[in-house]
Amino acid sequence: MRNPILIPGAEDSAMTEVALALAMAFFSILVLTLVSIGGGAGGSRSFQAIHLAQTAPETSGTVSRTTDDVIVIFDGARFLDTDLNTVEPAKVPSASEHRIVLAVDPAVRLADVMAARSRFASSNLVITNLDSRWRAALEAARKAGHD
Repeated sequence: MRNPILIPGAEDSAMTEVALALAMAFFSILVLTLVSIGGGAGGSRSFQAIHLAQTAPETSGTVSRTTDDVIVIFDGARFLDTDLNTVEPAKVPSASEHRIVLAVDPAVRLADVMAARSRFASSNLVITNLDSRWRAALEAARKAGHD
């Protein structure tokens, strides 16, 4: 048997093999990239838009309470009134003259806050954080309820 390196034209055959191997590697990477970009599920994705209210630049970031505000506390699982009694969001007055103030525990995830907000029919709704006194009152009520 003759040495393939000494055969005339064998060097062209080796370069062809290398080029073919590189082309197959490139094609494999291309297919993997296209599959990973596609997501694999096949269904179309739809995203719910979050509409942000326009704020005036002079506002300080605090909510001023008025006498006709309806305050609802959301602790992540329940809706409560200011006496810490359970409230059903559908039964909260949603007339245009009443503003609903949804006071939320800062530890609650944003997705849960947005889901809680969607349970109210009123468009006149303000979301604010509970202060440390309200959080302490909620914790005391939880402990009293579990004893």
